Amino acid sequence: MKYYRKLLEKLSFQFLVLCLALYSPAGLSQDPVLAGRVVATRGTVTAQDPNGGTRSLARRSEIYVGDTIVTDAASFAQIRMTDSAIVSLKETTRFEIVAYSYEENPTTDESTMRLIEGGFRTITGSIGTNNRDAVNVETEFATIGIRGTDHEGVIDGVLFTGVYDGGTELENDGGFLELG
Repeated sequence: MKYYRKLLEKLSFQFLVLCLALYSPAGLSQDPVLAGRVVATRGTVTAQDPNGGTRSLARRSEIYVGDTIVTDAASFAQIRMTDSAIVSLKETTRFEIVAYSYEENPTTDESTMRLIEGGFRTITGSIGTNNRDAVNVETEFATIGIRGTDHEGVIDGVLFTGVYDGGTELENDGGFLELG
């Protein structure tokens, strides 16, 4: 009887070790959060998810929080975010959806994106209309905050930004600049 008890304790311990070894927090992750859908593409456009997976994008493809959208040379993409904002990506662009939440609540809605390389143009949707401080585009040079509805940014060794309607704010360690 003592032998079986020791054997059972040993097997229970080994089972526990096996369970801990197989445990993966990624398996418990929540479903991806929808940020928008592709309206149009030309050329090669892909999305890289936070886990390193890559998928080709075409019209109606879903874009999720954490995705980095990549356009190759002679390619572009246009995305409609769930708050009806439009984001157009130029060729040779890497653009990440860092944080995005739209629940029609101006105090909690947010849109934070990152231009890694290339260029974009965007027209503000409901998030920016209801809470201008909730929309930002980060770059290695500065953070672009919106103060209007239609603007663009391009990285070509430095950051170029333009405003077609409304205004933007640029902020970095060097200071703060309002444009528009």
